[in-house]
Amino acid sequence: MDWGRAKTILILSFLLLNLTLGYELWANKWLIGDKKVSADQAVELNKLMQTRGIRLDTEIPKDVPKMKEIVVKWVEGQSFGRKIVLAEPLKYNRFISKGTLKDLTDSPIANSEDYRYDPLSGKDGLYMMNQIHGEYPMFDVNLELFMTNGEISAYKQTYVEVEAAADDKEEKKVIAAYTVLRTLTEKYLQNGAVIQDVRLGYHGQIFDSEKRLLVPTWRVAVEGGDLYYVHGFRGDVESVQSSRGAAVK
Repeated sequence: MDWGRAKTILILSFLLLNLTLGYELWANKWLIGDKKVSADQAVELNKLMQTRGIRLDTEIPKDVPKMKEIVVKWVEGQSFGRKIVLAEPLKYNRFISKGTLKDLTDSPIANSEDYRYDPLSGKDGLYMMNQIHGEYPMFDVNLELFMTNGEISAYKQTYVEVEAAADDKEEKKVIAAYTVLRTLTEKYLQNGAVIQDVRLGYHGQIFDSEKRLLVPTWRVAVEGGDLYYVHGFRGDVESVQSSRGAAVK
């Protein structure tokens, strides 16, 4: 038996196997598109933004998950929708708690573990939290924490339940954040704009007096206070929340 030839064939086989596995890993990351954006989109967007002098102060999410519309029902109660002053202030550090309220013991705030800190909507003396569905925030369902000397002194809360009927909605892949930013760069953003945050969540309009239809939505925040809400399936800009607080359809 020619051991030299057999050894050469074995080495070439292992080399071919490694090349195949390497290509599959690369393809899973960039080409398949089930969960990741393509490399070409990133390059094209970067060139376009450079020509407009638009700068990024945040990372662009690469995931393009499958999501679906949800129907939510507002929960009413004695404490929901009005400011509640706490008899005993609660110590809270959002950095230690990683933006959640899960570490609060004996919290008087109903369902407090269902909210996560929203870095864009707060101001001095106020932390804004979004209710979470799965792993994504519902931008319009909020818990406001009024802070005094590093403690929660009062809060104001809205809360929703996701209806079981939402399970009948079709699950579809959302458009990539790169596509959203390309649209905004070409048609909406001013030269020299600074993009501070790009986040995927749920946003919607009144469905009836008690219910609301929320759709997967990209929220893009620009320095100066403007917020752009972009439909996660169609890619059209649904509304712009200006720094003056006015919502423009």
